[in-house]
Amino acid sequence: MAKRRTSGIQRRERASSDALNRRLDADGGINLPDWRLLAIGGVLLVGVVIIVLVLLLGGAPNPNAGESLPNDGQEHVPVGTTCRSAAAPCGPDPYSTVPAASGPHWDPSGVANWGAYSTPQNETQLIHNLEHGGIVIWYDPDALTDAQVEELSSYVEGQVASGISGRFKFIVTPWGGTEDLGAAVAVTAWRHLLKLDEFDMGAIRSFADANYLRWAPEPNGGPAPGG
Repeated sequence: MAKRRTSGIQRRERASSDALNRRLDADGGINLPDWRLLAIGGVLLVGVVIIVLVLLLGGAPNPNAGESLPNDGQEHVPVGTTCRSAAAPCGPDPYSTVPAASGPHWDPSGVANWGAYSTPQNETQLIHNLEHGGIVIWYDPDALTDAQVEELSSYVEGQVASGISGRFKFIVTPWGGTEDLGAAVAVTAWRHLLKLDEFDMGAIRSFADANYLRWAPEPNGGPAPGG
C-alpha cells in the first residue's frame, strides 16, 4: 500500500510539472535578458560616467582667463590726454583698475600700432586698442630680467607678424604710470585683467587664448598689422 501511495504522489508531481511546461509553452516561454541589451546598457553607463567626469574636471574655468571687470565707458578724449592726471577732462577716478581695461581713451586718430615697445606707452591711448579686441601686456621693468622682457617682445612680435590671417592685435610695453602696477606683469583685454606676481609665459598665452577679440565692442577696428 505504501508503494502505491508513493507512486501516486510521483505521478501527480509529474502531471503538475507537465501542465506547467505546457502553460509556459503556450505563453511563449519566459523571455530572459538578451546579452546585446546588457552590452548596450553597459556602453550607455560608461558614457554617462565619462560625461560626468568631463563636466566635473574638464569644465573647470580657466584660472588664467583673468578677472571680469565693470565697464568704465568708451568715451573719446583728445589725443595726448592722460586720464589719471587730475587736470585731465576725464572725470574723477575714471578707471576702476590699474591698469585700466576700459574707460575714456584717445579718439580714433590716436590708436597705437601693434607691437613691442621698449618705452612706456600712454595707458589712456592703449585702451582704444583694447576696444578693438587687442591684448595689451604691461610689465614692471624692475620685476623682469632682460631675458624675460625679450621673451615677451618676441612673443608679441611673432603674433603681429602673423598678419591679418592670424592673431596680430598685441602690444607689450613697460608700465610708466604714476600708480604702482601692483604686479610683475599685467595682461589686459577689454574689461578683463590678469595680474601675475611672477613672469609666466604660459599664463599670458592662456589669457590671450581666452580673451583675444572675445569681449571687444569694436573687434574689427584697426590698425592693420604693420600699420
